Amino acid sequence: MENKSLSVRITSFFATCAVIWAMVFVAGPMLIDTTPAFRTLADFVVESDIETGEFYYTDVEIVGHADHNARSSMEYLPHGPGPD
Repeated sequence: MENKSLSVRITSFFATCAVIWAMVFVAGPMLIDTTPAFRTLADFVVESDIETGEFYYTDVEIVGHADHNARSSMEYLPHGPGPD
């Protein structure tokens, strides 16, 4: 298997960066503006002052409640009568 030339690799790198940039700064905002569900979510994030760049939202109260409920649902599964 032959390696691609340096110019091809550099061109591929910049093309990939351009596609990622376009998805983040062009396609993403267009999707938010054209889809009501995404617009509702985006408005909620702005109103709640949530930093969306964080890996895990530990300082947001609503996320703490959701995490607690999800963990409780998995730890305390309902058990009914077993098979006879």
